[in-house]
Formats: sequence, structure tokens, C-alpha cells
Amino acid sequence: MPVVGTEFARTVERLRETRPTLLVLAGPVLGARLALSGAPTVFGRSPDCDVTLPDEGISSRHFEIALGPDGRFVVRDLGSTNGTLVNGERIAGERTLEPGDRLLAGHTPMRFLLYTPAEDELLNELEARALQDPLTGLFNRRYFEQRVVQELQFANRHAAMLALAILDIDHFKAVNDGWGHPVGDRLLLELGSYLRGCVRTEDVVVRHGGEEFSILMRETDETGARVTAERLRTGVEAFPFVQSGNRIPITVSIGVAVARGRKGLLAAQLVEAADLQLYRAKHEGRNRVCCIVVEPPPNPATGC
Repeated sequence: MPVVGTEFARTVERLRETRPTLLVLAGPVLGARLALSGAPTVFGRSPDCDVTLPDEGISSRHFEIALGPDGRFVVRDLGSTNGTLVNGERIAGERTLEPGDRLLAGHTPMRFLLYTPAEDELLNELEARALQDPLTGLFNRRYFEQRVVQELQFANRHAAMLALAILDIDHFKAVNDGWGHPVGDRLLLELGSYLRGCVRTEDVVVRHGGEEFSILMRETDETGARVTAERLRTGVEAFPFVQSGNRIPITVSIGVAVARGRKGLLAAQLVEAADLQLYRAKHEGRNRVCCIVVEPPPNPATGC
């Protein structure tokens, strides 16, 4: 039932003054702030939901949140297998949400909050810092772990390819030992800037820590991923990294895994496949690209 008349005007004003949000308290998207607009929003495991939550305990379409007739937010279970709990109680039908209420769907706990615009801006800034590598300014491992799940869901939803390249600086320890850690840090900074400038705007460049970086490439097939990785490899090999008038030769090994955009493949499996290709590139002599196309495991029920 829609909100009408004076109550609607009050609701619009209240939404301007606050930022209704579900804060995820645990799980793969820990810390995510899921904004609520007032329009009916469906949460579930399916990529077709308005908000996808990667939790095996969550049903394909688990629950919905929308504005009720009195201008307050209401949660409604959508016939989920494990139910939707509010403050520890499984709901039947609808339940009005109050600020601070705790929701549980599957293994994912959330809290309903109303932020002021100033609080929301501060949290956005703190979140950006928490997801950024302080040395290079690239995204960090925490951001990567969230984004790779989202990108794989996008690929599955649109039957699109997704490529992940993980690259590691060869013999980086020798640079640190021979020239000192400040020089090693400068190399990481310059390499991060180089990588960011060599890929598409929509590609995601991450520093995992140490001398390891990764690049997520949406809608990129095996050929495109190989071409990009090889271009990066040769570019780094020719990279003019100079210290005290001496050019320090730098090379990278790159492992690439490409997902076909079929349901059943987990983000962890894609990352593991790219890691194994990186190990192979190192084992075969370094300064090279190794690539594999990853298929989802067979469905036990069908065998395919």
C-alpha cells in the first residue's frame, strides 16, 4: 500500500534528512552498507535480486524491504527456507523496522540504521580509506575479496567472460636487499601507477600486499586476457626504473584465469586457478604469462 498525502510528504522529508541503511555485520560482504531508497528492494542469493547476498543459507529470493503505509520501513519474508529473523524472532508476514533492529538471513547478520548525511559522508570516506592500499593508492585485498564476488555474479548473470590476472614482481627481494626498502617502495608505487594507466577504466587494479598485484577484467575472454597480460609483461620488462643513475631491470610473472560466466563457479576457485597459473609461470622460469580457462565443477545431480 503506497504512502500518500501528508504522510508521504513527511516521509520524503525524512528520507532527505537520513540515509536508511542495512549494515552487514558478518560474512563475505562484511561492512557493506546497503542503502534503502524506499522502493521495494528484494534481497537474496540470486543475481536477479536487487541486492545479491553471497550466502548459501540465503534463499534465491529471501526477503524484501519497503516503505509501509505509515512511512516506516517494513521487512517481509518471501517464503525463504531458513526464514528471516528480526531481533532473534522469525517473522511471519511483515514486520516494521526500528533503528537499531538486527536482521538475520541465512548466516548474514545485518542492522537497520538511519544515518545523517554527515555521518554517511564520514563513513564513505572511512570506507574508502579502509579499501585503499596506503602506499600505491590502489584498491587493497579487502576490496578485492568483495569485488571478485560481485564481478563473478555479474558474469554469471549476463553469461559474460571474466578474467583475473595475478602478477608478482620477479626477484623483488633482491631489489630490497640490494637497494633498500625505500627504493623497493618506490618501485611498487611506480609499478602500481603504470598498471593503472595500462588497463581500461572499468578494470580493477589491486595491490594484495608485498609485490603481488591483480587485475579484474570484465567481459574479457581468453584471447583478450592473454593479450593484455603479455602487453603488461613486456611493458614492465621495458620499464625505465632508475636509481642513482642505474637502470634496475624489472620483470613480472603473471597467472591468468578466465571464467566463462556459467553458474557454479565460486570466486575462491577463480582466484585459486589464477594463483596456480602464477606458480606455474614462476616455476617455468619467470617473466612469462600462463593462462587457463576455468570451468565450474560438475553438478552432482546431473553429472554435468
